[in-house]
Amino acid sequence: MRYFLAAALLLSSPAGAVDWTPIAGVQALGGAHFFRGDRGSVSGNADAVFAPAIRLNDSWFLLPSVRSTYEGTRRVLDILGTGTSIEQRMEHKAAFRAIWADPSSRWRLKPGLSYKASLLKETRDEDWGDGLFDERLWTIGAEAELLTREPHSIRASLDWFQASYPNYTSLESLAAVQFQGQPVARELVGDKVLDRDGARMGLAFDVPVSERVRLDAGLSSVWSRYDRQRIVNEGGQFDAAKREDFLTSVSLAARMPHEWNADLKALASLSFGAGVMSSNQNGYDASRGRFLPRFYDYREFSVTPSVKLLIGPAREAVAVDLSLGWRRRAYGRRPAQDGAGVYNGGPLSTTEWSWAGTLTYPIVKRFSLVFTLERVSATSNQRFERFYRYAYEATSALAGFRWDW
Repeated sequence: MRYFLAAALLLSSPAGAVDWTPIAGVQALGGAHFFRGDRGSVSGNADAVFAPAIRLNDSWFLLPSVRSTYEGTRRVLDILGTGTSIEQRMEHKAAFRAIWADPSSRWRLKPGLSYKASLLKETRDEDWGDGLFDERLWTIGAEAELLTREPHSIRASLDWFQASYPNYTSLESLAAVQFQGQPVARELVGDKVLDRDGARMGLAFDVPVSERVRLDAGLSSVWSRYDRQRIVNEGGQFDAAKREDFLTSVSLAARMPHEWNADLKALASLSFGAGVMSSNQNGYDASRGRFLPRFYDYREFSVTPSVKLLIGPAREAVAVDLSLGWRRRAYGRRPAQDGAGVYNGGPLSTTEWSWAGTLTYPIVKRFSLVFTLERVSATSNQRFERFYRYAYEATSALAGFRWDW
């Protein structure tokens, strides 16, 4: 948030020589983490960012940034269309964005380029950089923004991306497990079958509904092409066609600030989300001879109410962030299984509840103590979890510091 505030200040400041505002921040947290009823472990998260905002002249601005994050708390991520348990995660991202904002125009153009490296460890004894699902992601694109009524706007974006998994080779392609002469998990056999490229299109706007309520809305569509992953047919063989996915997402949020007095303010919000994944890829369970059409298709809905309280003088305010989340995903064509792996006929679905609270207590200028408590609970009608996670509970209680510049 401080990064975007600095950019806004540069955009509104008088023209002159090259000017820049350095923005940096470091946060480090440590504490206890519990996953699926285990005894708990000492863990933590860290985040560091450097993002100067540079003004070249009265029309051009540069916003480079570098960010690194580390998560030592165990999580379940959607990597293969199923829940994969990750012990630790590290992410490094470098981005560059230019902004053209002529003072006489209501338009702003924002071309940009970014590179992100995600490193995942499924077990703690795994070496960094050797993760099966380590990802490299290039993105290039642009956004056009039309100012409607300050500070509100309409934004349209178009990005091209390329994702690669340099360490991925499916376990099935290495194992000598065969069913009627064919390896198991047809679509995931071989190298580079997860590599993909594609495009993302987005449209977003925010408008004032009343003096105290603002509405934010967004629509995005992502098309992905897997050039090395062929379509599995009913016989468990490969067709010539390649896999393509279309993910469409809609978001809507109502935000309402309130001020009781100079030392007590709040920002409440209620967010809704919906997503539809459409993929031409099928699945084939060779161990049971079961063809699973449209294996990756799903519909997802989410609701997230949250509130942020600011207590005390503006420059020394104690911040309390509270949020509650609900998310449900249903795979319309993928049947659930019982504990033995037998298909029970009903479509697979998962439901996730999350609760998070953060207390930020300023100590001295630019330095604050941070306390967080987070809990996630997921349930599913899928009982077969030999390879993937569908139902789990995770709780983290962390404390540390944050330094902002």
